Amino acid sequence: MKLYHSTNRKNASSIVKEGLKPNGLGIVYLSPTFEKARLWNGQVTLEVETGDLKLTAFEDCSDWEVLCWGHIPPENIKVVK
Repeated sequence: MKLYHSTNRKNASSIVKEGLKPNGLGIVYLSPTFEKARLWNGQVTLEVETGDLKLTAFEDCSDWEVLCWGHIPPENIKVVK
């Protein structure tokens, strides 16, 4: 499944090299569409192929946020803008 993550330019370069690291709870926050990711005011939007990674979307926020549990490797990430 393709999802999106918005970040600043400084973080984008390390994400492309090391992947998306989860926060202290083990979560990476993703958006279901490119347009929704851009609402987070990041300078760079990344397209993320989640593959077999565990995802959770709660009904009340699934239109704008999807939780990915665990590290997303760099080979699953592409800069789209």
